[in-house]
Amino acid sequence: MVFLDLGERFLINSDHIKKGKMLGRGAFGFVFRAGMKQRGSGNYIDVAMKMLQPVDPGYGARHSDTIAYKAAWNKWQRDPLQYACKAYCTARQELNILLSLRHPHIVPLVGVCTQPLALVLHLATLGALDGILRNYRRSGAHLELFSLQKVILQVAKALEYLHQQHIIYRDLKSENVLVWEFPAPFQAEPLTVDVKLADYGISRSTLPTGTKGFGGTEGFMAPEIMRYNGEEEYTEKVDCFSFGMFMYELLTLRLPFEGHDCVKDHILDGGRPVFTSREVTYPAYMMDLMIACWSQQPRDRPSASQIVSIASAPEFTRLLDIASLQSNEAVLCTGVTALPSEEDTNCELWLGKMAQHLDLLTCNSNNWTDLKTLPVDNITVTCLCVVNDAIWLGDSRTVIRIYGAQTYTEIASFSLCPDSPIVSAVRSMHHLVSAGRVAIATNGGQVWLCPDNVLTGEGLQELATTGTSVFCLCGVDLPEDKCELWCGRAQGAASIYSIQGSIVSGQEVVSHCDPPMDSLDVSFLCSSPEGVPTVWSYVYPGCVVYQWDCTSRTVLHRLDCSKLAPCSESLLSISIEEHLSPGRCQVTAMAALGNELYVGTTWGCVIVAESHTMRPITVFRPFEEEVKAILPLPAKQSPMQSSSSASAESPVPPAPRASATLATVGKGYRNLIGRYLPTGGSIDYAQQSMYVLLWRTDNWMDT
Repeated sequence: MVFLDLGERFLINSDHIKKGKMLGRGAFGFVFRAGMKQRGSGNYIDVAMKMLQPVDPGYGARHSDTIAYKAAWNKWQRDPLQYACKAYCTARQELNILLSLRHPHIVPLVGVCTQPLALVLHLATLGALDGILRNYRRSGAHLELFSLQKVILQVAKALEYLHQQHIIYRDLKSENVLVWEFPAPFQAEPLTVDVKLADYGISRSTLPTGTKGFGGTEGFMAPEIMRYNGEEEYTEKVDCFSFGMFMYELLTLRLPFEGHDCVKDHILDGGRPVFTSREVTYPAYMMDLMIACWSQQPRDRPSASQIVSIASAPEFTRLLDIASLQSNEAVLCTGVTALPSEEDTNCELWLGKMAQHLDLLTCNSNNWTDLKTLPVDNITVTCLCVVNDAIWLGDSRTVIRIYGAQTYTEIASFSLCPDSPIVSAVRSMHHLVSAGRVAIATNGGQVWLCPDNVLTGEGLQELATTGTSVFCLCGVDLPEDKCELWCGRAQGAASIYSIQGSIVSGQEVVSHCDPPMDSLDVSFLCSSPEGVPTVWSYVYPGCVVYQWDCTSRTVLHRLDCSKLAPCSESLLSISIEEHLSPGRCQVTAMAALGNELYVGTTWGCVIVAESHTMRPITVFRPFEEEVKAILPLPAKQSPMQSSSSASAESPVPPAPRASATLATVGKGYRNLIGRYLPTGGSIDYAQQSMYVLLWRTDNWMDT
């Protein structure tokens, strides 16, 4: 057997190879570790030898490996010509594919050794991925979400490349994914991942119409191959089916249909592997992508390119859950309360609606858990604020009603201006915790400070009546028991009240424009709860968010939302020229959390930017229409987060929660899978309904 056509570059002299210990065994034979002498330098490098003829596994081999070797050796002895020809054809088949491939996530060919006949490949320092997954399972660990995303992306990109070369892989599973870098169970950052697709023994080049042939592994093989035993043509979508089963391996650390009989019939009947309740806590889109991949019909599966696009999206690992408010009534105001530590849930969202009721939405660290309705008869709640253990509701008649956060009943109420003939709605409220005051603003331009520990409005202090509306309020905590109250007003101005203890010690005004312009309203203000005192503002109409230095009263940076287009879109789902107009880029919600600033727009986009530089990190569009609110949620340490919670009976703990979570409220939910697949997502989402989305917020810089 000769391979002279390969040339010196790929032909390896057997004298330049030092065979080491056996690494593993597959259907083709054994894989050995080896040292290969490099041309020129004479140095030895580590390689893997994929033996295509029987080679003694050596001393210390497992009994099953020794038996397998002897059986293969006996076959070769009985009919050496037949098996030598078969080995040669196998080598040529795999070489035909490997020689044409150049991709960072496909195992590269080093060369061919003819004595013994073996393909020489780069050595995977950590072995095959199935061994890594077994180690995780034994340890009671799970794959960290961003490691999981990296594996999914790297393997999907390798498949995408193969399909572009008109090659169907046909045997995708963790056993055929080799690992160079991977975090150990429970390892802290950095989480470096480098995997490559290997073993092209049954891969096939394909014609545009498809290919034929029976090949693959039970449980991973697509139904169209099994139904006709490979005698009917099929396409590269068989690899996408296997990709769904591969994702199941990653999520559960188990083989599909482990311990299941009659797997073939089960798959042909539409059956799929089962999940435990612990495993469905992974982000929604991971589950959706896996289910789309293993669809029964090839046309319903995403292509490898679509898998890459979906898995690359910033939403892929971060969207935890979706809740529909089951109506298209406008959400006027929002607030968040932390629940008692003994509860299984973390917090509760209070959502004020036009229909004279409040929606109360409860969540834990991974999911929305309950939706309740609280009637508020004959009241339109225009504003709400969480104050200690109570919820203050401001209505359209300048009345403040105080509800117990746990009892959901009205405790007290008072009117801000009972003797005034002019009815004005409460526009904004903000709890100044350090001052023990609640700031209240109305459409009529009035601003009050009210002690947060009284129920009757006693001690109410009016700061200003300008006759122009106050659109928003925010507070800034300062050293030495000081704080500031920023009030967004008309003409692009913001009033700033300096407060020490409970005393207002000064007032000044800053402007976004010089000279002032009547048509400009400062409609959003938010501040950072930590770090350098900073305020972000938005002036309507416009597309720009401003960052203010609270000390110098100057604008540090600007973020122009009209220059940012959403990234996770297909050609079918977006037309930038048609929709990215200034009117679609106006700001409708804003919040700061950690090192990021979150901005919602009229087009349903969420912009994530670095809070200290305003540099945009990512933009995505989860809503059809405007983002109504962005709400940082209080973090809660759960026993589930402890590695000690793992046990032999339940080796796979829930997916880890982020250090902080975020809720976004908007109209019309846009499913990520549906942006790429016409049949994406099994749920028909009502596009005019209001939705609340729950997000992880860590590692945006890895997007």
